[in-house]
Amino acid sequence: MILKCNNEKVVNLVKYFKTLDFEDKLRLSIDMLESYHIKVKNDKALEILKKLLCAIDKQYNKTKFLNLLNYKHLLMTSAQVMELTEKEQNIFVFEILYDIYSILKNKNL
Repeated sequence: MILKCNNEKVVNLVKYFKTLDFEDKLRLSIDMLESYHIKVKNDKALEILKKLLCAIDKQYNKTKFLNLLNYKHLLMTSAQVMELTEKEQNIFVFEILYDIYSILKNKNL
């Protein structure tokens, strides 16, 4: 955890996010940044995440479409994020983008 001001909901979601594999982390991040229900928007980060997922996931590379119905565990997590306040959503998105950055940094990508 980067931020110390996180409440229990955000802490639990971040802990769950850290258990996901890298592809699922990218899928969930893309879904959240594209969602109308989540107030956080960052087009530059979204573009980078999509390029990373294209490089890793052959199915996404073909369609450029992310259907969370194929990933029920991510759909449930996305629904939990929608229940957060706008401030909590901002904190959560910051935490998950930092987690992805840390993984990329450790892999020297």
